[in-house]
Amino acid sequence: MALVTTEKMLKDAQAGHYAVGAFNVENLEFVMAVLAAAEETKSPVIMQTTPGTIKTAGLDYFYGMVKAAAERASVPVALHLDHGDGYDRCMQAFRTGYTSVMIDVRTSPSRTTLP
Repeated sequence: MALVTTEKMLKDAQAGHYAVGAFNVENLEFVMAVLAAAEETKSPVIMQTTPGTIKTAGLDYFYGMVKAAAERASVPVALHLDHGDGYDRCMQAFRTGYTSVMIDVRTSPSRTTLP
């Protein structure tokens, strides 16, 4: 099965009244373990990386591992960049093939203070 978007996955979950687990994967062993558990429970799964994790190997490395896992899976698999540390990193993830991102940009206290 190809990678799916989290939008589709979560809409299916909402319609079916079930939750979807999201798990940080930091290497091949994590990817394989998460996929094995998802297959065993016949559950869709979101595999996610963080900016800190991708600094060690790159977006393309994690995309390649999770894409290969998804292609072998009988359950839906999404690849998510969790806590993206800026617009550029999020766009790099999308261009690499990640199916969703979450941006975590903090504002300065002066921007969040009400008059």
